Amino acid sequence: MTAYTLSHFRLTQTLFWRTPVSVGVALGFPILFGGLMPLLVGGGARGGAPVGVAIVTGVIVMGMGTLGFMTLVESFVMKRQLLIFKRLRGTELPDLAIFGGEILTVVSIGLLQLAAIVGLAKVAHGVDLPADPALLVVTVVLGLAVFAAMAVAVSGRIPAQGATAVVSLPFLLLTIGLSGFAYPTSAFPGWLRAVSSLLPFQRVAEGVSTAYLGRDYVGHAGSAVPPKVGVLSGFLLMWPGWLVLAAWLVLSLLAAKRWFRWEPRRG
Repeated sequence: MTAYTLSHFRLTQTLFWRTPVSVGVALGFPILFGGLMPLLVGGGARGGAPVGVAIVTGVIVMGMGTLGFMTLVESFVMKRQLLIFKRLRGTELPDLAIFGGEILTVVSIGLLQLAAIVGLAKVAHGVDLPADPALLVVTVVLGLAVFAAMAVAVSGRIPAQGATAVVSLPFLLLTIGLSGFAYPTSAFPGWLRAVSSLLPFQRVAEGVSTAYLGRDYVGHAGSAVPPKVGVLSGFLLMWPGWLVLAAWLVLSLLAAKRWFRWEPRRG
């Protein structure tokens, strides 16, 4: 199984780097936003964090959404409609190896995207490196897994490749709006904070912010600077977020099992 998964992983990697649109959406847009937005917004603080850092954390979450969900939805629908998946299933590749190779590609590109955004923030804007790199990587990998599982599930309900934007754009708007990229989550009204706490976007953003600044941004509200946390404390503080992300991962996998189709859809 491992050999088959790695084999498909190499194939999807090759296809990704040979598709300029995928590279642009997955890497170009987040890096462009990360490079330009701090220049446009200026100094000050947002939600108890420097504006530059708040924007960078929002860009990381936005990048995860575009790569983990939007890119994968487009890829799965295209490969289904063009009978690529059907041909792959006619080979020795097990179904799990096909899924595994696709998701491994998303995770590997996501880590490359993360390194590019963090490096650009440091070089271009002088933003400090993450205080807790381990928590940041774990949060990004788990967030990508959740978004990828959601993409697999949703792709089974999309009838044709041209219809992916109907699902992808609302998802991107939720990612931008609820991650603190466009508007600080600390300024959300109470009801919106309660709703967003049950969704994966805010939980991923909390993990990224806590890891980047080494401060407790889990459930943070107001403009005060949160207290500092240690490496182990950051992981422990995120336990409500881990539960929410785990729940969404399980629900998405169950939906994917029920909805995903290997055959092309018509109409």
